[in-house]
Amino acid sequence: MLSSLLTGLATFLFIFGWKISLLADVILLVSAGLITMSFVHGYFYADRNTLKIVACLGLLSIYSLSVVLINGLLDTQIAMRSIRALLNFLGALALLNIYYQRSKNGFAENIIRDIYLALTTHAALMIAMYLNSGLRLAIYRITDAESYVNLSSPFLEGFRISGLTYGLSQTSVLQMLGLLILPLTLRAGKSFFGKLLLLAGAPLLVVSILISGRSGLMLAIAFMPICVISLIWERAAGCSPGQCLSGVLKGTAVIAAIALMLSLISSKMPDKFAEYSLQQAREILDTVQLQGTTVENISGMIILPESWPEFLFGSSNLGRGDLEYIPSDIGWIKTIFAVGLIGTLLTLFPYLLAFRVAFQFFRSDHYLATVSFLIFLSALLLNFKELALLTRNQWSIHSLLLCMLCLKLQQNASTQPTANVS
Repeated sequence: MLSSLLTGLATFLFIFGWKISLLADVILLVSAGLITMSFVHGYFYADRNTLKIVACLGLLSIYSLSVVLINGLLDTQIAMRSIRALLNFLGALALLNIYYQRSKNGFAENIIRDIYLALTTHAALMIAMYLNSGLRLAIYRITDAESYVNLSSPFLEGFRISGLTYGLSQTSVLQMLGLLILPLTLRAGKSFFGKLLLLAGAPLLVVSILISGRSGLMLAIAFMPICVISLIWERAAGCSPGQCLSGVLKGTAVIAAIALMLSLISSKMPDKFAEYSLQQAREILDTVQLQGTTVENISGMIILPESWPEFLFGSSNLGRGDLEYIPSDIGWIKTIFAVGLIGTLLTLFPYLLAFRVAFQFFRSDHYLATVSFLIFLSALLLNFKELALLTRNQWSIHSLLLCMLCLKLQQNASTQPTANVS
């Protein structure tokens, strides 16, 4: 029991660790500790796919650091981000090994459960911060959020909450991932009471999305029909019509229960929830119709470097440092300015490989494949709005999920997989 709690705490800090200084944060410290533990114990899991990711992130780190050095060390953010992403991924490999040592057959279910619990715990913290200004300010002092978060009036006035993270739209997408993996946690649940506790986290996740940003809600609206169809497809594949109908009725009851709990929570929220959060959410309908401020803002930010060398190789400029300001928030545009087309492709490679790994589960575990594909896709889509690839909190989940899929794939390929490298 103590081992399970410590592993769950490590997973929470691995995802939601906050910054200690400009160079160090809790996520990096946890990753370094996990990596050290793996080498001290003499084992470290790795396969061909994970080694490809390590090699790619290592090459990206060297490349981005070279670009920074060539351009005078004026903007080091892209190099720091690349190096952190590499260490973070190695930390995910080490954390995966701990889960595997605890349960060689149930490690995947335990990882998904602990990711979900981390997200719902963070959702509860965000709601508490939303309701209590003293707690909100205390958390922001601990994380030094005001030095990193865009200081808009909704953030300063407590209408939008970043929790332990340093983003708003990104945080909403991060919390949305919990809704996608909820069916996987329920599927692995062993008791009715345990499943009820897991279900209780769903309305908290929805509220946390609404009080952080609209991007998570927009992606949830787009992804949920795909998830429902995938669940029905998976259920119908190996069941009789009666069993399939029973599954649909149970699913409907679950959705109704979540909606009821969400309604009860919403009724207890302060007036600002309806006046700001729900009102802001309504703009999503305009965005879907290619209208509204979000689409207008994004369409005006599509610019490219004027010179071919900068377009191909980058200039280390992410547009918010000591170099020239870039009038664009789009992640793809900022990455091209920073590390050029070459560096952008290196940044994209881990996600393309993740798609390939997820695709290989479509026959053996249709919903796991679908939700994994959507989780990785969410980062690429959000990158059209802001820099979202290899970002701190999301990359922690992406790297841990990808490592889990790689080991599970190896297990599926062999009746007696060799998961450790001594």
